Amino acid sequence: MDKNEGVSIIIPTFNRKNLLLQAVESAFNQTYKPYEVIVSDDGSSDGSGELVKKYFPETVYIYHENCGRCCARNIAIEKAKYPLIAFLDDDDIWDKKFLEICVNRIKKGDVIGVFTNYFKLYPSGKKVIGYKEGKTPQIVDLKWIVRGSFIDPSTVVIKKKIVERVGGFDESLEVTEDWDLWLKVMKIGKFAYIEKPLVYKRIDICNEEIPIKTRKHNCIVIENFYNSLSNTKKKEIEDVLKQTMSKVYMKYGAALIHSGNRKIAREYLKKSLEIDNKNFKTLSRYIITFLPTPIAKALNGGHLRKFRKFFKK
Repeated sequence: MDKNEGVSIIIPTFNRKNLLLQAVESAFNQTYKPYEVIVSDDGSSDGSGELVKKYFPETVYIYHENCGRCCARNIAIEKAKYPLIAFLDDDDIWDKKFLEICVNRIKKGDVIGVFTNYFKLYPSGKKVIGYKEGKTPQIVDLKWIVRGSFIDPSTVVIKKKIVERVGGFDESLEVTEDWDLWLKVMKIGKFAYIEKPLVYKRIDICNEEIPIKTRKHNCIVIENFYNSLSNTKKKEIEDVLKQTMSKVYMKYGAALIHSGNRKIAREYLKKSLEIDNKNFKTLSRYIITFLPTPIAKALNGGHLRKFRKFFKK
């Protein structure tokens, strides 16, 4: 196998032995070769390791104490022997041509990474396309990802040296770690987008709503990114950067109102207004943080539309 052409497939896992086997199988069924499959087991206690070793003995299996998803990926990145890395979550499945199509695109030399379209798979059996047709450009750059645009790790193949150059995944982040990484690497180069859906992502409808933790980490990620930029780079993407910062502050503020934390909500909504003081949605939410919590929660969200219409009359 030629180490200059291969792909290291990284699968972090924690107590998902049945789904894990399906993910590993889809990785070994790829038409493109060479590759290695690295399972980074984040302290599973359900027998995941025994099953992987039994059914897929050629797997590079790494067991370590529980340290989180980012840490599990970084451990595998360090062990990876090939110049390209592909991430696959332990509950996702690849089309057999995923690597072939992605690697052939990267070989053109104009991008540092590739991501593909995907299908959302619901427990009911319903299958929904991930990115709507025509909504994602063929080449995505820093401005595109700064907008908060979504790229799922299971759809990505990227050059290992680029990931290593930015320090891998930030292990201080419990969520939103993927957006953080894409922001860092796209300061270096661009990604290509492949319209064909080549990944199947299982969707847990119980967890589909974005939690308040994600809203908070979005703020952390965009602030860290902003502070990492030179003044020249800030000016290049100033408009979209400010728009995104205002939006993430507003969304976190709205989530805080819903959780009953009006004081901190007010702080983040104020931050949003300092960037964009003409956003009536943000202003409305800022005003209702001064109201008693039950009223503020009632006016937040869906009821806010009626509130805005009242003041627009």
